[in-house]
Amino acid sequence: MAGRLDGKLAIVTGGNSGIGEAMVHRFATEGASVAFCGRREEPGRDVEAAVRNEGGRARFFACDVTDPAQVRAFVEEAVGALGGLDVVVSNAGTGGAHGWPDETDEEWQSILDLNLNGMFYLCRAAWPHLVARGGGSIVAITSLSGVAGIGADQLELMGGFQPSASYQASKAGMEGLMLHLAGRGGEHGIRVNAVRPGRILTRQFEQMLGEDGLFWNMYKRIQMLKTHGRAEDIAEAALYLACDESKFVTAEIIDVNGGAIGKA
Repeated sequence: MAGRLDGKLAIVTGGNSGIGEAMVHRFATEGASVAFCGRREEPGRDVEAAVRNEGGRARFFACDVTDPAQVRAFVEEAVGALGGLDVVVSNAGTGGAHGWPDETDEEWQSILDLNLNGMFYLCRAAWPHLVARGGGSIVAITSLSGVAGIGADQLELMGGFQPSASYQASKAGMEGLMLHLAGRGGEHGIRVNAVRPGRILTRQFEQMLGEDGLFWNMYKRIQMLKTHGRAEDIAEAALYLACDESKFVTAEIIDVNGGAIGKA
C-alpha cells in the first residue's frame, strides 16, 4: 500500500524530541524523505538512527533556528540532500513560565526569537524552493495558549504557573504569519496551515512531572475528552495538512486539544 507522503520531501524543525520527533517518525512511515534539525547533536542522531532502523528515510542537521544564517544553510543543505522540497513544518519552539509583569527583556526576546522569528526565517528560506517545485505545504505548530487567556481561577488550578506573555504572544504571532503566507502562497500553489495543540503530554514531560503534571488539574476540567493528548496526535494532524488529502485546504487551523475551550 502506498504511503500518504510517498515521494514527498519534507523539512521539520525541532525534530529531536517531543512533537517534532513524532512528526519525523510519522512522515517517514508514510513514505516521505525527511530532513530535520535541532540544536542538540546527540538526540538528533538518535532520532535519525531510529527512523532508519524502521526502514524510513531521515537525516539530521544541527541548526539553531534563531540564527537566520544557520536556517538558510540548513534549508539549502537539506534541499540539496533531498533533491527538492514539498513540505515545511515549523515546529521548533519553547515555552516560558515567567510571571507577569516580571518577565525580563531578555526572556521576552529569547522566546520570540525561537518561536516566531524561527518560523519567519524558515519559511523565508524555504519559499523559493516551494515556488520552484510548483507548490507545497507549510505547517506551523502553534498553541491553544495563543488564543486562551489565563485568569486568577485558572492560574490557581495550574498551580500558580502559566504560559508566559512571550509564549502566548509568539504563538499568536505564528498564526498571523501563517495567514499572511497563505495569502501570498495561493498563486504559487503553496498551502499554509497550522495545528494548534492543547495540553500535550510528551514522554519528556511525563518523565519529569508524571501523568497528572503539566496543568492537568485545569485541563481535565475544560477538555471534553478526559484523556491525555500525546505527541502522536499532533503528528497525525500535521500529516493530514502535509499530504494531498488536504490539497484544497489553506489558511486553516486544526485544533487538537480534546475539546478544550479555553475557560474553566
